[in-house]
Amino acid sequence: MMNAAERETAIAAMHGAVHRFYLDAIGIGHHPFIEFAGVMTAYVKSCERVHRYGVDFSQCNRHTGRPLPIADFELYYLAEKLGCIFDGRIRAAAS
Repeated sequence: MMNAAERETAIAAMHGAVHRFYLDAIGIGHHPFIEFAGVMTAYVKSCERVHRYGVDFSQCNRHTGRPLPIADFELYYLAEKLGCIFDGRIRAAAS
């Protein structure tokens, strides 16, 4: 579990990690690999959004049984990214 200050720190660190990954992926030059930066960015933005409402995103995953609240627009974006990476074989769906 993370308190609000720890979540703020984690979000900043996550943004930094995604940025570094993106720069490395651009250097590699393989488009589907670069798309993972978009998936990670969407995840971080979801965490930021729910954090503003006091949700401890660090506890939102399948293992805890507490799903991360994701807006429809985020699912559409993730579906597009996963479609590019995996040629439509993995799909994001609203539950």
